[in-house]
Amino acid sequence: MTVYDDLISILFKLPDGRSLEEYFKNILLVTKITDTDLQDEVTFPEEGVKKYSSYDEVIQDFKPISQIALEANAIFNQKNNTQTTSQIKYLMIAKQDDSGTVSAALDRAKSVDGKFVKVVPVSREASDLKAVADWCLTNDRFCDFVVTDVDDVADIVAGENNYAYAIFRKTSTDPIAAAIASTSTCGYFGGKDGSAQFTQLSGISAEAYTGSEISDMKSSNIAFYTNVSPIDGGQTDSFGYNWVIGSRMLGGELRQRQMIMHYIKKSMGLMALEFFNQKPVYDETGNNLLLTMAQKQFRTFQTYNLVIQTTADQTGFELKVTPIRVGTSSIMNTDTEAYDAKKFKLSGYYYDAIVGEKVDFTFTVDPSDEEIETILGGEE
Repeated sequence: MTVYDDLISILFKLPDGRSLEEYFKNILLVTKITDTDLQDEVTFPEEGVKKYSSYDEVIQDFKPISQIALEANAIFNQKNNTQTTSQIKYLMIAKQDDSGTVSAALDRAKSVDGKFVKVVPVSREASDLKAVADWCLTNDRFCDFVVTDVDDVADIVAGENNYAYAIFRKTSTDPIAAAIASTSTCGYFGGKDGSAQFTQLSGISAEAYTGSEISDMKSSNIAFYTNVSPIDGGQTDSFGYNWVIGSRMLGGELRQRQMIMHYIKKSMGLMALEFFNQKPVYDETGNNLLLTMAQKQFRTFQTYNLVIQTTADQTGFELKVTPIRVGTSSIMNTDTEAYDAKKFKLSGYYYDAIVGEKVDFTFTVDPSDEEIETILGGEE
């Protein structure tokens, strides 16, 4: 439990320029590192994690033939990385010690630098995939990984883990999951961003699958990369496209919707911190400030195509604050505990831009004296 967790009980770019962009544009690759992976006379940092801004930087440390370099090449060379708005910022490589677990390596990497939303394990072992998926579920991150046997992720599917996205590959060394992760590195997840479905991958070959293989993968929410053509038979690839087929996390939820929810949650958390940074008074003045900031934030979500646009026929979102002291429905008269703790309450609804589904929500913004002091850096 952290100060942040206590501060914002339920949460789903700011005036001072703070931004979540780097968090969403970084990928963490977790792997064991041996001397055979490293270039001569190169030592990986003792803290167990290092950032790279290009493939050329990676091969200064790692041999081009190493699996780590193959993964990095796939990450940095996807088509989306020629576009500034969706370009990966950093590849972070986390070392798993020989005597340590994948989870321990991820914990250490997070403690050194937690600015990453995506985890890609180099390992294809079922136990490692399960460990990464469990860690991401607990630590509010996403993971993309390669599956070479449908049965390897049966436990993850059964656990309804919607933080894990799996793509099948017959060749265990193929860096397809790294490529998939790269295609959704962007500052937000609206429109096409975040959905792996129908993505074309650079440097990755399509594979052919039988009907039964496709059925097995779909029943387990496992994606695959294949050529889709209206004409059957050999030499017909040119009539179709190589596409990623599969839009769901292993738990069954749409991948893009999960990422959008995550973006909204983190953005509202950042907005709440900015709200407290204005040192709001616990009265209707503070309430009005909160409502104004939240409305501005949701208009941004509409701009990014996370929430549907407001038109003459439909309202994309509606927000309201619970009065602090005014009326019988005020916090003072209905929730003494919240009133004494100086909690602000914001509620409303929005329509998801992906499927147009109405989402009702309540955000409780909870500033204890100790937490305010920590956020603001001390009382004035």
